[in-house]
Amino acid sequence: MNLQQLNVFVLTVQTGKLSTVAELLKIKQPTVTFHLKGLQEKLGVELFEQPQLKRWILTDAGEAFYHYAHQIIQLSEQAEQVMNDYKNNNRGKLQLGASQTTASYILPPYLAQFQKEHNRMYISLVVHKAPTILEEVKNYKLDLGVIAYGKLYDPELTIIPIMEDELVLIMHKDHPLRIKKNIKPFELSQYAFILHEKQAVSHTLAEKWMLENGIRLNIIMEIGSIQTIKEAVELNIGVAILPKLSVEKEIKEGRFFSQPLPNYVNERHIYLIYRKNQHFSPMMQDFLKFLKESFPEVVPVQ
Repeated sequence: MNLQQLNVFVLTVQTGKLSTVAELLKIKQPTVTFHLKGLQEKLGVELFEQPQLKRWILTDAGEAFYHYAHQIIQLSEQAEQVMNDYKNNNRGKLQLGASQTTASYILPPYLAQFQKEHNRMYISLVVHKAPTILEEVKNYKLDLGVIAYGKLYDPELTIIPIMEDELVLIMHKDHPLRIKKNIKPFELSQYAFILHEKQAVSHTLAEKWMLENGIRLNIIMEIGSIQTIKEAVELNIGVAILPKLSVEKEIKEGRFFSQPLPNYVNERHIYLIYRKNQHFSPMMQDFLKFLKESFPEVVPVQ
């Protein structure tokens, strides 16, 4: 069993077409078939069901093997990248993942400052929802993640909270909630609300808050973009529940106003995450040190 066989197997699962695998690996299609046959003979099990309509469907053994094969390929690519970094005088490459809030409202000034001080380092920033970033860090697709999340624990990860980011109510300057004092949760049911889409952490925490307070908001919209939600609030379409860090600029400018979310205990933090077995090149160590120094109050979550 060798890396080429594993590469062929993983790409066959991912693409479902031997011709595509051959094109990606720059080999002939019969060679792809040869590697798949050799791998199955070496393992002594069938990894695929008999192809139906040219579809490649994994057996139970194939499903189990794919999990390990994919990790081996990812580790191999990471090892090669680290060696290239050393070979090229430590010109580092960092695969950084971020959720929408952190990518848009937190990271840009820090990335700009670090790039000024380390102009030989190349940073690739991938923006996804927080659960996707978590999985991609664990699956060796990303080196580091900076995400907004609720309570977070994972035995495979080092998890460092770098700041709090509570949820707040956001409303138009003419909305009656703007001047209301001591808002009670049940009073909010009479107003139209706009929430982040269901897959978002802020939506999950808002749902949890509603459940804990025994209320159901009048949700008229769920929107995937925080920026679009803010524009809807500026048009006085409804009240929004958003992360405080995402609206600080607009509040300072007086474009809209905020109120605390009543009876809400904050669980949302911005976290720095990486694998516990992560190997860092010298440049990557510099970036990690830079982030930790930029947020000096951080304490690792046990």
